[in-house]
Amino acid sequence: MLPALRGQDRTQPPGEPGSRRLPKLRCRGDTAVVTLSRDELARLQRLRGIFLDDDLARAARTDYWRDDADLAAYARMLAPRIGWKWQAALAESRARGWRRTDQAVVLDYGCGTGIAGRCYTAAFGAGTVLCHDRSPRAMAFAAAALRQAAPGTAVHPASNVGAVRPDVLLVSHVLGELDADGERQLAALLERSAQVLWVEPGNRQCSRRLSGVRERLRGTWHILAPCPHPGACPALASADDWCHFFAPPPPEVFTDGDWVRAARELGIDQRALPYAFLAATRTAPSSAAPPHRVLGRPEVDAHQARVRLCTATGVQHATVQKRSAPALWRQLKKDPATVRNLP
Repeated sequence: MLPALRGQDRTQPPGEPGSRRLPKLRCRGDTAVVTLSRDELARLQRLRGIFLDDDLARAARTDYWRDDADLAAYARMLAPRIGWKWQAALAESRARGWRRTDQAVVLDYGCGTGIAGRCYTAAFGAGTVLCHDRSPRAMAFAAAALRQAAPGTAVHPASNVGAVRPDVLLVSHVLGELDADGERQLAALLERSAQVLWVEPGNRQCSRRLSGVRERLRGTWHILAPCPHPGACPALASADDWCHFFAPPPPEVFTDGDWVRAARELGIDQRALPYAFLAATRTAPSSAAPPHRVLGRPEVDAHQARVRLCTATGVQHATVQKRSAPALWRQLKKDPATVRNLP
């Protein structure tokens, strides 16, 4: 058994108890309606306490899902946030040349309730999806949700992936979870995979560890996204840098009363969806890489926007003047997640 994977989404299959107001999460920007009972709130506060505390996380390497109600509570508030990160990573991978995989064997590693597999299948298709997690309850949950979301796709729980050679490996929010043995098993699985899409939280520690994975892959893999070059990761050159981005949440979460109240109760900043990701393939990409990639959030004042760029020669800084580029300055101020490259 692999160690517990605590950072995943946990999406409730429709029809489970408590799902009356929870629509299907189709990974197309929809949002669950979040009306939390006191019981659900208590369950979420317990889970977040585990997820956000490293000592508690290490102590919770056994199955921290006590029952299906834990999964259902997580689904009503936190699962969509993981999906929005995956949507952003998948959209950029598509723009960089990731192709459809309608006949592929896709392995959702550390699947939780399957948000990565569901988002990926909706975007690129799959012939078979294998749902792997330390928790048998989570694997069954993920498989049921994906079967309903993608009825034409074969879906199977997969408790043992030691011999699996996936066409596509999906990895989501595991670097803060795995012990040394888990990392070795995942490294071996990577060696047997043809393509990988990997999403992690956008904090400094996880992002830099994912950049370290990229460094180990780049000699034998082609790095498709988000990197604008195949060379060494410039974000690792300085301890002050890390490769991360911000996924845009749907605007409804700022105006829907249920979302606003639930976020306030749980102490969640709705604006903050930092993530890091890696898309890599064994075959050369068909499209040319851009000259650079915007990192993090720009610093915007009344006259200019200062932007950090990843380039083949290192992390560079650029300034966009409001006077000379008013439309771009406004976009960096109002909708920075949509700006991947500067003109």
